[in-house]
Amino acid sequence: MLNRSVPRWLAVIALLSFANPLAAQQPSQAQVQAALQLPGNADAVRARIKESGLTPEQIRARLKASGYDATLLDPFLADQSSLPPLRAVTDSQAAAIKALGLAPTPPPPMSVDTGVRRAPAQPPSGVFGVDVFRRSTTQFLPLLSGPVPPDYRLGPGDVLVLILTGDVELTHQLSITREGFVLIPQVGQVFLSNLTLDQARNVLYDRLGRVYSGVRRGANATTQFDLSVANVRAVQVHVVGEVNQPGAYQVSALGTVLTALYTAGGVTERANPRAVTVRRNGTKVATFDLYDYLLKGDTRSDLRVENGDVVYVGVRERRVTVRGSVLRPASYDVAANETLADVLAAAGGLDADAARTRVSIERVVPPAQRLAGGSQRVTVDVPLPGGMIPPFAVEDGDTVRVFSVGDAERNYVEIRGSVYLPGKFGIEPGLTLSRLVVRAGGLQPATYAGRAHISRLNRADQTRRMIPVALPADSAAPWPADPALEDRDSIVIYNRLDMRPIRTVSIVGAVNLPAIVPWREGMTLRDLVLQAHGLIAGASLDSAEIARLPTDRSAGQLATTLRVPLDSTYLFDRDSLGRYIGPPGTAFRRSGAPEVPLAPWDNVLIFRQPDFAYQRTVSIGGEVRFPGTYSLRTKTDRLTDLLARAGGMTDRAYPAGVRFTRDVDGVGQLDVDLPRALRKPGSEQDIGLRPGDRIIIPEYQPSVRIDGAVNSPGSVLWEPGKGLDYYIGAAGGVAQNGNRGRASVRHANGKTETRQGGFLFFAGHSPTPTPGSVVSVPVKPDRPPRDNMSIIAAIATMLASTATIIIALVRFK
Repeated sequence: MLNRSVPRWLAVIALLSFANPLAAQQPSQAQVQAALQLPGNADAVRARIKESGLTPEQIRARLKASGYDATLLDPFLADQSSLPPLRAVTDSQAAAIKALGLAPTPPPPMSVDTGVRRAPAQPPSGVFGVDVFRRSTTQFLPLLSGPVPPDYRLGPGDVLVLILTGDVELTHQLSITREGFVLIPQVGQVFLSNLTLDQARNVLYDRLGRVYSGVRRGANATTQFDLSVANVRAVQVHVVGEVNQPGAYQVSALGTVLTALYTAGGVTERANPRAVTVRRNGTKVATFDLYDYLLKGDTRSDLRVENGDVVYVGVRERRVTVRGSVLRPASYDVAANETLADVLAAAGGLDADAARTRVSIERVVPPAQRLAGGSQRVTVDVPLPGGMIPPFAVEDGDTVRVFSVGDAERNYVEIRGSVYLPGKFGIEPGLTLSRLVVRAGGLQPATYAGRAHISRLNRADQTRRMIPVALPADSAAPWPADPALEDRDSIVIYNRLDMRPIRTVSIVGAVNLPAIVPWREGMTLRDLVLQAHGLIAGASLDSAEIARLPTDRSAGQLATTLRVPLDSTYLFDRDSLGRYIGPPGTAFRRSGAPEVPLAPWDNVLIFRQPDFAYQRTVSIGGEVRFPGTYSLRTKTDRLTDLLARAGGMTDRAYPAGVRFTRDVDGVGQLDVDLPRALRKPGSEQDIGLRPGDRIIIPEYQPSVRIDGAVNSPGSVLWEPGKGLDYYIGAAGGVAQNGNRGRASVRHANGKTETRQGGFLFFAGHSPTPTPGSVVSVPVKPDRPPRDNMSIIAAIATMLASTATIIIALVRFK
């Protein structure tokens, strides 16, 4: 009999020692020592001892009983305020701590397939039960926390905790060996394999009683003990047949057939879930029907697996597909004794809209019944007397169709349009249009009383005819006609608002939010400006223009325009003193402008002040005294004006090399003759400035750089009057692959000129390098080799063309 008086502090020690129920084995002594000797783990051990509730005397007594020096752990028990800090744990201390179950190291995880897996995304299966295994879940995992079930049988690999209290106080961690024994200190080997916990406790009463006299059965025992399972062993199970991942798996010894199936990825669509067999030592020990679990939640046949078990899932035998108006349409595996009623029950039964008069079964004719040349498929109607499903036999491959009731409705009338509660209403004897309107909440105020329409069904040919009917002018007036309604009549009441065009006004120009807004009676220009979020800075308050639809279009007029005055009261955003918050502009009248009523479809234009603009900036840099970004003073500012504001050029400036870039309209770089502009301010070279212009005046460079296909690229001093060939020669001449005829000069101002060769009597053009320019000689393009005949033909063609030109010139003279 298990004694329930085990002290709480000893239970705490057991929990601290065996906190991980999933571990299959405990860490080795070396692992514990390595972890405990990390810096700071001495404090963790001290905290564990404090949490355990053991007194120093109890710790020393347990150490002595385990064969250790009773004072070995005193550094962790004494007041440390007067002692040097203890940073690490010795090997002997680590061994003693492990023996007491206080090692603060989690054991490594057991090599067990936990069954938690995420299958790749797949479309839903049409076979019932397959999708249960296709999601990441732990619903089939054994419960590893808490006590093991009473029928759990111990085996090799299980880790037990034995706690003795009373005359002796000991805790032992016991691992069951491969031979089925546990080794208890001072007691010896005890065979516990294949026993339940209760049976093991009975065995231990006899064995412990031989060593500890206080261990006795009954109330006079002075030493009590408790035996529990700390870690459950792993067993190897083979899962084969119609599963997604057949093979051998390690699962917890608490696992069942469902655990094994889920670990193997579940059953395939070809599987027979009605007969999952378990073989043990070559003998079939159980057959598990998955439908018992899926449909009823019954797990009584879910056998706990043991080491070496084989879980086999066979191929399907009889499968019936259910479609139509049932709660769970799918394909179902049918046992040999099951009928149509069982199949539809598995499908959840008939839906609410099912037509409970008959079901249809589409069947492939069995091979023995097929006639030569006859039909291979038949349809069988099964009547449902009183809505009850008969025990009709089904065959493999049957498709059961459950029909739903038709969509056609009867005994109703429908009213739509200008009533408060449109919709369908049940018809009753004597129902008239006026009574229906009352049931629909009455007519809305804007109802068109001239005519409503009743659409009536002709039952003979299912066509409809329209019946016009007049409505009362108001709710107090009598009905001109109040026709009786018939089944499935459809009434439409019209509303004048649906016929009315949407009347709007619009505002554009110098406002924050140009918009088209609905026109309202009494709306003024001030109201419209307010809905446009006010005027923008720079808006003209002199007048606004209103374009109004003309009353007479006989002369082709599209609009009549009105100029209406504005004043400063249209500037709504003001500070606490009433002053306008915005940039200064042209002075306008303070107040006095009359309110301007608006008409439907008016189009308002708010003008801008002609000369209002924010600052426009240009930048100048390089060799000027005060480079920077300057705001233009007027729209007529010129280049020389900006140079004067920048303090003029420095002594190192090279005005001929000025680089002028304009971003407006994508113009890019401009060719500006700055020396000429300086000589003649206001001339065409003294260009007017635009916002965003950038001017760079470079430093004077008395040299010319030659690069490209020349023999000695580099820079040479600039010589006045020297031509392009001079500088190419100064660079060692044109290389063998150089193209002298296409040499170019990029001047300091960014302008590029390319040599243009002459022809016959026409002279060519050769650019002259300037200070700071760059001469580039390009490489000749690769040309395919030509034979002698081709060269002779080309020369002949050229000579003929030259002769033709000479003759033409002579005749011309």
